[in-house]
Amino acid sequence: MKPIPVFQVYSAAWMALLIGIAAAPATAQPAKGLPRATLAVAFPKTYNRLETMRLYGHYLQALAQCAKVDLVNVRGEPIADRFDAVDILPESELLQHMKAGKLQLAQFTTGLVPVAADTADGEPFAVRGHSATGKYDVYELHLIVRADSSFMKPLDLVGSKIAHSTEKSNSGNLAPRAYFPTVGLVPDNNYQVMYSGGHERSIMGTQYGFWKAAAVASDQFERMVKKGEIKSADFPRFGKANLSPWSPGC
Repeated sequence: MKPIPVFQVYSAAWMALLIGIAAAPATAQPAKGLPRATLAVAFPKTYNRLETMRLYGHYLQALAQCAKVDLVNVRGEPIADRFDAVDILPESELLQHMKAGKLQLAQFTTGLVPVAADTADGEPFAVRGHSATGKYDVYELHLIVRADSSFMKPLDLVGSKIAHSTEKSNSGNLAPRAYFPTVGLVPDNNYQVMYSGGHERSIMGTQYGFWKAAAVASDQFERMVKKGEIKSADFPRFGKANLSPWSPGC
């Protein structure tokens, strides 16, 4: 049976593409005969390298052209000619490199943005969007269960194991901790939080019965559907919580 949508909540949560202003002061156009300035860039493990460059390749090209800089990875290798030179790093390494001044431009997940701003001199400046509409991308928090389960509403999950992705994830942990109590689910109180290590693991763990439900980001769910890794019909969703905008940068 189709679950009954029970919550529709909104948040000003943001995900940023961060630039370390303190570590990388703005540089003017290099004088004639002097080498161009370089800017170290990295991305989180949200997507693989090929998917990352499909999403951000044109942006990086425009950035290099407009700012008149050469983009490199944290080892100083140029990324213009080889997509496999782009660094795809764990959250801890993104923070570490930005704090040390080895990284000046990075995309951080929503929940990690305040940490980057507070501990690594990150400054949010951009979010991904569409030039045709002038609107930024958004994603939603979904609470998913298996289609063959008996769960019809969030309260049915009381006493169950529910997957959260990581402690610092917005849609995978921080937002559920804020929103789920409004529909009767209190993390670590009337259900057991299981940290899966990522949205994909949360989804697959639900599919294979490691936990009864999962809090996942809609864009990650839809990405797996498009890749043929899961079927949308296999995972009923209990309403949605709108989170905007998607993936800002520091």
